[in-house]
Amino acid sequence: MRYGFALFICLFCYFVSCEFDFELSHRALEFAAAAYSVDPTPCILKNNATLLFSKKVECDYMQDECWSVIAADDQFIFVGFSGTKSKEQLVTELVESIGRPKHKLHNAGSVHYYFYSALKMMWSPMEQLLRKLKDSMPDHKIVFTGHSLGGAIASIASTVFVRNFPETSHRTMSITFGQPRVGNLEYAIAHDKLVAAGSWRLIHGRDIVAHIPLCVESYARSCIPFYNHGSYHHGIEVWFPGNMTKHDTFKICNGSPINEDNKCSNTNRYFDISDHLFYFGHHVSDYGVNGCVDPPDYRVHI
Repeated sequence: MRYGFALFICLFCYFVSCEFDFELSHRALEFAAAAYSVDPTPCILKNNATLLFSKKVECDYMQDECWSVIAADDQFIFVGFSGTKSKEQLVTELVESIGRPKHKLHNAGSVHYYFYSALKMMWSPMEQLLRKLKDSMPDHKIVFTGHSLGGAIASIASTVFVRNFPETSHRTMSITFGQPRVGNLEYAIAHDKLVAAGSWRLIHGRDIVAHIPLCVESYARSCIPFYNHGSYHHGIEVWFPGNMTKHDTFKICNGSPINEDNKCSNTNRYFDISDHLFYFGHHVSDYGVNGCVDPPDYRVHI
């Protein structure tokens, strides 16, 4: 365990040298939002990209749906996943995250069962297409993205994709919004090692979902791995403490504990579901459903 954590520190020190790309993250949200729509075409066309894949599947025993899209422009392949669509689905996620053992990924730690199960229901045709695209578009970076539950699914998808196709590590990225904790420390280490082009978790203000499932805290109220039994974030947090509109500032969170920086969103002790719904000034799901255009009566969340 000591060796694993030391390796994690070395990997982290390497990956923080990856520069956060604000414009690419802003663009990634468009494809995360597109995954919420029964017809993602308007979002894709608005962003000068081509829709290559769109699918919705029942992803749990409550018949909740998970949606996904794959699109490409002249530089990037975007792989987007939708977030939680109902209160009932959120309850199912929480119950399965708390009540079921984590699922062990081959050589990549353990992840919460609901997130893994949701990806499993949609992954096979997506992986087949991505296998072809990585060869037919060899200079494209591959960006896995999603909001909320979609961020957790994108995280696992990026990890599994690079594990299965290690030659893509240098051009595979994960950019997520309001992502919950996905797995344990072993998973965090594996993800950060595999997804080498950059893994960024954007968090808006007091977003509550970014802090569940709860981590194990030390006496100093710091998140700790707890012998790989606890939930632990991967990737580098980018925290927007304000309203996340054009003039808001953000912080790259590379302090201690690694990936659970106590001086970023973990400083919050009170949380807000509204901050989870809004990213870059858009109500993400409504924005996507409306073709990546804000509805006429829309008001920016402040």
